[in-house]
Amino acid sequence: MTRLWAEGARVQVVEGTDGAPVRFLWDDSWHEVAAVANRWRVRATWWLPETDAHREYVKVTTADGLMCTLYRDLRDGAWYCARVFD
Repeated sequence: MTRLWAEGARVQVVEGTDGAPVRFLWDDSWHEVAAVANRWRVRATWWLPETDAHREYVKVTTADGLMCTLYRDLRDGAWYCARVFD
């Protein structure tokens, strides 16, 4: 079963030097990122070339076997968990 939060569930993230998460606090537990599977940016108004991306998504796997998609709101810097794969 995959859990999805359309607006995201707020998480605390410790970023590495490249800005990708190295660990995050979700569901009252810290999770160490073992690998980044994919990283991409999304623009809400993609058809307007002058608009900036508003979210950066990162699909990660953790040392304890969790796979999830996190995103950073590029406007305020906050991190969210958008999806957890079971």
